Amino acid sequence: MTRPLGRAARLAAAVAAALTVAATTAAAPGAPGAPGPLPGTSSGAPHAGAPGAAGAAVPASPAELPEGVVDLPVEFTVDNVNRTRGRCSADGEEYTVRGHLTAPAEVLEAEAPAVTLLVHGTNTGEWIWRLDVEGRNYVNELAARGHASVTIDRLGYGSSDIPDGFASCSGAHADIANQVVGQLREGAYGVEGGEPAAFDTVVMGGHSSGALVAETASVSFGDVDGLLLSGWAAVGITDDTNRRFLTAYQTCLEGGEEHAEPGDPRGYVHFDPTLEDFREGGLGADADPAVAAEVEEHWGRNPCGVMISEPMAILYDLDLVGEIDVPVHLVFGAHDVLRQGVEGYPGLFTSSPDVTATTLDDAGHFVTVDAGSELLYETAAAWLERHAPTS
Repeated sequence: MTRPLGRAARLAAAVAAALTVAATTAAAPGAPGAPGPLPGTSSGAPHAGAPGAAGAAVPASPAELPEGVVDLPVEFTVDNVNRTRGRCSADGEEYTVRGHLTAPAEVLEAEAPAVTLLVHGTNTGEWIWRLDVEGRNYVNELAARGHASVTIDRLGYGSSDIPDGFASCSGAHADIANQVVGQLREGAYGVEGGEPAAFDTVVMGGHSSGALVAETASVSFGDVDGLLLSGWAAVGITDDTNRRFLTAYQTCLEGGEEHAEPGDPRGYVHFDPTLEDFREGGLGADADPAVAAEVEEHWGRNPCGVMISEPMAILYDLDLVGEIDVPVHLVFGAHDVLRQGVEGYPGLFTSSPDVTATTLDDAGHFVTVDAGSELLYETAAAWLERHAPTS
């Protein structure tokens, strides 16, 4: 039986086409009213192909924790509510969101420590920041450069609670992320094998639509000290994005995919309909075959309530992004098949005191693990030194 969808869900389908037109117009360099690109920002056309060598990949060297760094499981008790400025519905129940705190031990002992809460996108998970490949593990690389990170599986993903897939939405995920920020500031969360640190400075980082969550949280609650955004723009949506979204949307209209296991909650769907789509949509042609093979292990399903609320969330974001008043750094992949023509997006952050952008010339959508991600690690660490240092 098909699960009935609310008015906002039905409206999401109606605005999808309009969103594509609006986003493309906003992104187009030279379009009337469009901001120009930042100095040093580059772009390129997407690769025609995707990594073809994944099947022949050699085993990856597992990611090793840097010396002096701790990696501790953490959990946060949150309410699945939406108090953001973007309207969508959630069930209001209490859940547990789980993840990890990865940090130099000396940061956790500092008088005024700083941390970055990292939020994954719709079609990934906490793993996008913690890929088990040496040199491609974002949190390890940032910790080696002196910075603390908290990664989470969003509600409905991975190790976190898995409710009915229609129980939450994009705005509620932003509210939940803000609740996690508050708990990080207060030191009011669970830590396995340690004591919770209270952080004076909290930056929010987001990959893909996790950046949409971060932007929504920032403008709605004003409780973060900066935004580190990667693989995301609320403009430049491509035909590849539309094909994936509309296929997933139709499946959600029918109640979601079949249960993976008996007793699994209903209302979940793959954003990428095939494993090949997942690989090609995530990685550029120059990705390390070992990385591609590891990434393929993480092709997973997504909660329908979040998926179907994202078009409206993007429209809200385009209307509100100019109010974000904290420093912002953006990272794009030149060969991202899901977003192109994003040069003007940094210019939309008109209230931010400092907006910078970096483009990885050889990367696709999964910029945190793709070819050239070393530049992402270096620029993120340098940005944190300026805007969120631990003292």
